[in-house]
Amino acid sequence: MDDSKKTPQVGSAEELKNKGNECVKDGKFIEAVLHYTQAIKMDPSNYVLYSNRSFAFLKIDQHYLSLQDANETVRLQPQWAKGYFRRAEVELASGLHDEAIISYTRALQLDPQNPKLIESIKSITDMQNKRMKSNQNTIWISTCLGLVIGILVVILDYTLTSNPTLTHPFSMVAFSIALAGIGYAAGKTATLMSSWNAGKSLQPPEDLGFTDNSKEETIPEKKTKYSKAQARQRYKQGKL
Repeated sequence: MDDSKKTPQVGSAEELKNKGNECVKDGKFIEAVLHYTQAIKMDPSNYVLYSNRSFAFLKIDQHYLSLQDANETVRLQPQWAKGYFRRAEVELASGLHDEAIISYTRALQLDPQNPKLIESIKSITDMQNKRMKSNQNTIWISTCLGLVIGILVVILDYTLTSNPTLTHPFSMVAFSIALAGIGYAAGKTATLMSSWNAGKSLQPPEDLGFTDNSKEETIPEKKTKYSKAQARQRYKQGKL
C-alpha cells in the first residue's frame, strides 16, 4: 500500500493545513493563518483552506480578511453550507445582523438538519427583537424626559420670575412639545449610532503580508534634462 495515501507528503498543502488546524486547537491563530496561507499558495483552489483561514482571521478580529476568505470559500464551492456559515459569523461579529441572517438561512437551506445553524438563526433573531424593543424604549424615555423638562421649565418660569417669558397657554404647550421633540431626536440619534457603526470593522486593514503582492510597484524612470545642443546631438545619434 502506498504510504503517501496515509501520511501527507512533507511540505504539502495537506500537511500545512494540518499544522494550521493544530495551531487553531492551541489558540495560536496567527500561526494558523501563516500555515493556511502557505497551503493556499500551493493549492489555491482548495475551498477548505479558505474556510479555515477565515475562522482564524475572525479569531484575531481581522473581519475584513475573514470575510474575504469566506466569500472565496462560497465562490469556490457554492453548495457547501460551511462557507455561508463562515460569512454569517463574520457579518454577525461586524454588527451586520440582517446580512448575517441571510447567510445563516442560505447555509440552512444547504444543510437543513444542522442544529447549530438553527440555533444561530434563533439566537440572532431574538437579538434583533431585543434590540428593536430596546431602541423603542430609548426613544420613548428620551421623548418623555424632554416633555417633563419642558413642563418644569414652564412652571418654574411662571412661578419664580416676576416677568414670565411664557405667559400664553399655547406658548407653554408649544415649548413643552418642542423639548419633547428634541428628546425624541436625541433618542433616535442614540439608537442609530449602532447602525452607523455596523460594518466599520470590515474596512480594509493595512497590508499584513497575507495578500498576494506579486505585482510589484513600478517606479517611474527619472528623466534626465539635456541642453538644446545635447538634445540635438542625441537626436542625431538616434537616442531620443
